[in-house]
Amino acid sequence: MTGFQQLFGLFMAAFVVALFARRLRLPYALTLVVTGLVLGVLRLFPHAHLQPSMLMTVFLPPLLFESALNLHIDLLKRDWMPIAAYTLAGTFASTMIIGAVAAGALHIPLPVGMLFGALISTTDPISVIAVFRRLGAGKRLTLILEAESLFNNDIAVVLYTVILGLTAGTATSYGAASLLFLKLAAGGALLGTAIGMVASRLHYEIDDHLIEITLTTAVAFGSYWLAERLGVSGVMAVVAAGIVLGNYGMRNAMSASTQLAVSAFWEYLAFVVNSVVFLLIGIEAASIDWRHKIVAAVIAFFAVLAGRSAIYPISFAINRLGGNIPRSWQHVLVWGGLRGALSMALVLGLDAGYRYGEYRGLLIATTFGVVVCSLLIQGSTVGSLLRRLNLIGEGASKSAKTAELEAQLTAVTGGLAEIARMKLAESEPEWHLQQLFDEYAAREARILAMLEVAAPGYETEKIKNESLARASILKAEKSALIEAEKLGKLAHIDWRAIGEQIDEDLLKLNRNPEV
Repeated sequence: MTGFQQLFGLFMAAFVVALFARRLRLPYALTLVVTGLVLGVLRLFPHAHLQPSMLMTVFLPPLLFESALNLHIDLLKRDWMPIAAYTLAGTFASTMIIGAVAAGALHIPLPVGMLFGALISTTDPISVIAVFRRLGAGKRLTLILEAESLFNNDIAVVLYTVILGLTAGTATSYGAASLLFLKLAAGGALLGTAIGMVASRLHYEIDDHLIEITLTTAVAFGSYWLAERLGVSGVMAVVAAGIVLGNYGMRNAMSASTQLAVSAFWEYLAFVVNSVVFLLIGIEAASIDWRHKIVAAVIAFFAVLAGRSAIYPISFAINRLGGNIPRSWQHVLVWGGLRGALSMALVLGLDAGYRYGEYRGLLIATTFGVVVCSLLIQGSTVGSLLRRLNLIGEGASKSAKTAELEAQLTAVTGGLAEIARMKLAESEPEWHLQQLFDEYAAREARILAMLEVAAPGYETEKIKNESLARASILKAEKSALIEAEKLGKLAHIDWRAIGEQIDEDLLKLNRNPEV
């Protein structure tokens, strides 16, 4: 099979898996990994491999950029303390704990253990976030996990580079290593911010969604490439550029239609890249000879869990400073720290000339083992953990009182709908209908107030459901206009103003951080 044929085959496999996963309500990422394992055992794609250069330069930038593009800066400011603590202290602590445990348990040199600790400290929240959204986990908990994972990847990659420099001799002392860390992290963040600002300014001068999508693509890949050429962190540059462009360029310099087009493009691209990567993870894992490495992989998996448990003491410190991270959230943050493609790209990037090259095969096997175990074990059970900790639906369990109030609300809503129908039919005097409407509206307000007391967060959930319904209606309106244009009943210029207003309304719904 040619390279194109294999890539097309992977796309088709991802498509079929997506259909079955949706129909059977299975976690998509986990289903892809299992499918990859089956494909690998059957050797249906013998030449499909995770190339580290391809992962880092082609697959990684769009994944990081799409996540950064959708992070609300206002929400980041609100929870900056726990996110920063988990990102900095958590990544350093995790690296040290995993490195020490791995060195002792696997009988490898401490520098090799620390290198493994850094590369395996990167987390991949994709499958966990999908479960969160499907089950209705809290918005704040979801944000903290997603943001911590995004920034954690930056710090872990920089730390990996520094430790690799120490073991390879390019960083001759801990002072030099500290300066290298600052150069990589700060340099990448500053470069990405500058690129994001320049791109945002360019968007002011352009009003064409195709050109603007192309510009965002250039920013995502170009910021990584330029950062690597300048000797600073490419992942840090991509994330910084994405945050700036998402919170400044998109909101202030793009039209509503362009913003929706850009969001849809990056959502699709991230979906495609993730699908291919998860399949390749399974295929690669199936190609490893596990007979003498399975024990090492299991030990490494428990070492990673021990490192991730640094969340508990860090959370204790955060709560002492007013951070408000409940114990149940801490359990989810620990168990939800899945490992993914970035760890595999880093370990595969170790060439044969690495100073401790004799341990390269062991590092690859343990890394792949940890990634697969975390995806299959943790990824498949995080939903059960959310249910057990009562964190579904904003953590509110429905009591008998809540159910009764919801039934009353349904009846009152039905009454209001009937009054609206009678108004249209003009079957009753206007003054009488208005009197009935005022009475029912007052009853609705009283029931909603009682529901908010009986089930905190109910009003937010109601608003969310109403917003989803409104979004569906707006999309149906636009589809009707497009269909009328196709049938020759309307010219595009005839409905352009209406379409732009629909897009504006859709964006207002999407931007509401509480929904």
